[in-house]
Amino acid sequence: MFAVCLIPFLGFAQPDYNIITNNGAHTGNLFFHVGGQPVKPVNILDSSGTLIYTQNFDLKGWGWKVNLNNKITFFDRLQKRWLVMDSLKNIVDSVSCQNGYIADNHDFIALQNGNYILFAYDQQDYATDSISNQGSSNSTVFGLVIQELDSNHNLVFEWLSWDHFFLSNYSQIDYNNLNIDFLHCNAIDIDEDGHLLISNRTISEITKIHRTTGEIIWRFGGDQSDFSFENDYPFSKQHCIKSLGNNHYIMYDNGNYSDDYTGGIKRSRGVEYVLNLDNHTATKVWEFVHQDSLFTPSIGSIQRLNNGNTLINFGNNQIVNRGSVITEVSPNNEVVFEMEFNTGQNVYCANKYDWSFYNEPIANTIESKLDEAFFSIYPNPSDENISVKFFEKYEGYLKYEIFNHKGALLLENKIPVSSNQENIRIKHGLPSGNYILKLSSEKKSAFTKLSVIK
Repeated sequence: MFAVCLIPFLGFAQPDYNIITNNGAHTGNLFFHVGGQPVKPVNILDSSGTLIYTQNFDLKGWGWKVNLNNKITFFDRLQKRWLVMDSLKNIVDSVSCQNGYIADNHDFIALQNGNYILFAYDQQDYATDSISNQGSSNSTVFGLVIQELDSNHNLVFEWLSWDHFFLSNYSQIDYNNLNIDFLHCNAIDIDEDGHLLISNRTISEITKIHRTTGEIIWRFGGDQSDFSFENDYPFSKQHCIKSLGNNHYIMYDNGNYSDDYTGGIKRSRGVEYVLNLDNHTATKVWEFVHQDSLFTPSIGSIQRLNNGNTLINFGNNQIVNRGSVITEVSPNNEVVFEMEFNTGQNVYCANKYDWSFYNEPIANTIESKLDEAFFSIYPNPSDENISVKFFEKYEGYLKYEIFNHKGALLLENKIPVSSNQENIRIKHGLPSGNYILKLSSEKKSAFTKLSVIK
């Protein structure tokens, strides 16, 4: 691991957008990265609609989000690697594929245990005329490689699509194409049972993969679907598959083939299904279609927020001369937040989190005091409680103080400690987010960072 301060480029323009509605939206900060010319800044917007962070990282920034390890991750298109940034704005890790593969920029998982999951394309020469009269003798077909690395970047799992996907099974493929983007993976997630979910755009399929054996558990959508749609038409060219638990799944359906089912109108939507694993049926339990019937032939994202709202990013509206539209709706589909970007400015994914950078005075204080710590805390991240372990014996009163990222004091108390105690327990009850814990004895004090994930 290493820590490097990322120095932003100066003198760049801010993203161009208008906030149309902001009434009853989720209180988290909105994270998004803007594509398009002339700049590609990463951004954080607070709940009032104020832009609290915007930086141009040039070819870095794609996939800007807070990951499962409670750190920001984003892609470096120059070096073809994922970067990990902590709450002090330090780059603390960079992650590349192993075995000679080149990491793809669509999605990335940074786990709480320090592991990383990423993927790459694997191109192979393929004589498609062996499976179709319309095929070619010298096509290049793109397969997929998924890798899981431990915290030291050692390979602990590798999955190759060539063992599980067969080109001849997918009739919608143009076999005469010299470059066939067969498995265009644009999203990866971990299901409730720990196995992997991937979204394959080209074949309109969601695939569940066993995380140990690599075997296909099920396929949903496309030519090889294990599930039939009960009350809906099939999704197509989708993005952003996410598991909600209890066999519920949400996705952004780009809807490139939706006009076959909607009377000739192509439209994109957010949609949620519940899968019946016994009857092999898929039932639509929720959807949202924008009032303007927006159709985005590519990009887009969706997120179910912890207050029940849903954040939907209609990413690519260039065919109607509009920029991205980010919409948040309540559980009954009332629009509570909406922002629209100028034409030519597109957002691949947008997400909300109860997460902020530490402000500079507090950050500097922590950096200067961390080496003087006489205690450690665990678990970190925590939920409701933490234990404080001392590196040396102490008798007397210890004072603890917990601050938010703006330096505001949230909790404080004094705890008596005897000389034979090795640790104390603190019940903080804080919501998800990043905090600062200060522990003080009569002679010294020290700081540490505390993360809470519920």
